[in-house]
Amino acid sequence: MNSGLTKGLEHAAIAGASALLVFYPAPLALKIALAVLILALYLRASSIAPAPDTDADWSLQPNTVPGAIIISDLNGKLLFANEAATSLFPTFRSGEKIADLFGVWHQGALSREPLDQVVAAAQAAPDFRFAETLHFQDGKVFERLTRVAPGDSKRIWVIRDISHLQQATHDSEMHATMVEADAARTAELAEQLYHAKSELEAKQAELTRLANTDSLTSLYNRRRFTALGEKSVKTASQESIFVLMMDIDHFKRINDTYGHAAGDIAIRDFAAIAETEVGETGFLGRMGGEEFAAILTDTNLDTAIKIAEAIRHNTAGQITQYEAEKFRFTISIGVASWFKDEVTIEAALDRADRALYSAKSYGRNRVVGFEMAEVE
Repeated sequence: MNSGLTKGLEHAAIAGASALLVFYPAPLALKIALAVLILALYLRASSIAPAPDTDADWSLQPNTVPGAIIISDLNGKLLFANEAATSLFPTFRSGEKIADLFGVWHQGALSREPLDQVVAAAQAAPDFRFAETLHFQDGKVFERLTRVAPGDSKRIWVIRDISHLQQATHDSEMHATMVEADAARTAELAEQLYHAKSELEAKQAELTRLANTDSLTSLYNRRRFTALGEKSVKTASQESIFVLMMDIDHFKRINDTYGHAAGDIAIRDFAAIAETEVGETGFLGRMGGEEFAAILTDTNLDTAIKIAEAIRHNTAGQITQYEAEKFRFTISIGVASWFKDEVTIEAALDRADRALYSAKSYGRNRVVGFEMAEVE
């Protein structure tokens, strides 16, 4: 019985018993019994207190939930939708099928078939529970969950818009992609810069080589040869530097007989022979035309003469070939020493050149030293 009704009846009984006790003449024993009854009823009425309305204090109001909530029976019949659900599904009607409600909605999905299959599975299996993500053509993304209410014959569907979460994830992925792309571009630019730097260094090295060497023989040109000669005398600790001046004999005759191209080959052949014989003893330069010079460092007169004779001998034995033509040529060499009281290499080059002139005068194909007696 309702506690409020019980309490009212008890109060009525107390009032009636009190009226009998006061207004109705009765034996003392009866009045005592009525007084005890009144006291007992009063104590009982005082002990009954209404239970707190916990349902009113703690009940969840569906319309305060941000997500859409739909309730159907196990056969898919629509029973209830909160305000968020009716806003999402304006065609909601109690008593209709949930498959029809969702079917219209699924038409805007990127892939409808798997969504329809979930709804069908929920109707076929009462204990079916599932969570899924729905992607729509307009870019919207929803999360949908379904389960059967515990101990009930009703199915609950909860739909939540998570587009903002997906966008945040997309933005994060896009940012990561952009960072990776920037890193790749930076690496590519660094590689291009490295290759450009290497290419520039190679070109600079080539320009330096061209500025310092003879294009036909790859020997030092006159300017570079002279500069290295000056450096040699500045660092020399004693009279150990000898100069060779060399000139191809009758070179004009080679050009006139076989052509200038044949003369170029003769020059290259001689440069190769001289470079081989000088080796690590010194360095060579092409002074111009068919004239060459060598500076021998840390050496003596005997070694200088032996190197000069080896160059002369091997040149005379060389057979130069140009196309179908084969020919020989000889070389004249002048040898001179640098003296320690000389501040430049020019004086030694001049003496070697005069010794070369003597070799030419004595009949060519020979080695002549300048003032050998003084050097010894």
